[in-house]
Amino acid sequence: MSSDFAFWKVGVGDPGEIYDGLADGATDPLEPHPDVTRFRGELLSRWPDLVDVLEPTEHDLADAPDDVAKYVLLTLPVGMLDQLDGIYELARQHGLRGYSGVAEEAF
Repeated sequence: MSSDFAFWKVGVGDPGEIYDGLADGATDPLEPHPDVTRFRGELLSRWPDLVDVLEPTEHDLADAPDDVAKYVLLTLPVGMLDQLDGIYELARQHGLRGYSGVAEEAF
């Protein structure tokens, strides 16, 4: 079992629809922002094991390099949910918005 969480800085539209679009690979409603790239870098610096549950993957970025600055999607297994408070705090520090697929609500 896992829980999905998406983070972005600038997006146009309903957060739930943006989140659903990301599941289908639709990133058009999102604009690149350096804060997203910094957030991703700090996530992987603090919790290197997140690389296995983070999107866009390095493979994805080969096809769409701008996506690194558009969003971060985490699919956290139950065993990693204890990191969520720190992840949310880091997102707040970077002024990111997001959506929880489990709670079905924006944050």
